[in-house]
Amino acid sequence: MPRYFFHLEHIRLLPDKEGSKHADIDAAKVHAVKLVADALAGEPEAFWNADIFRMTVAKGDGLALFTLEMFATMAPAAGGETIRSHR
Repeated sequence: MPRYFFHLEHIRLLPDKEGSKHADIDAAKVHAVKLVADALAGEPEAFWNADIFRMTVAKGDGLALFTLEMFATMAPAAGGETIRSHR
């Protein structure tokens, strides 16, 4: 089974130094979503205090396979100011 590394970037980079084994890239994608959900559930207010919330999943050789990014944009009704958008 291949090993995948799930690097989280939120306020600072939190590299995954151990990784975890998954049957294939589809299983790694599911695991990535669960990790992001857990991170957001643990500190939901912290999401609003950072410019970026990103998870990059890589192979053992460091090659990035895919990235999950989350950002929020405030609507004009809430004050009109874009709060979090890094595009």
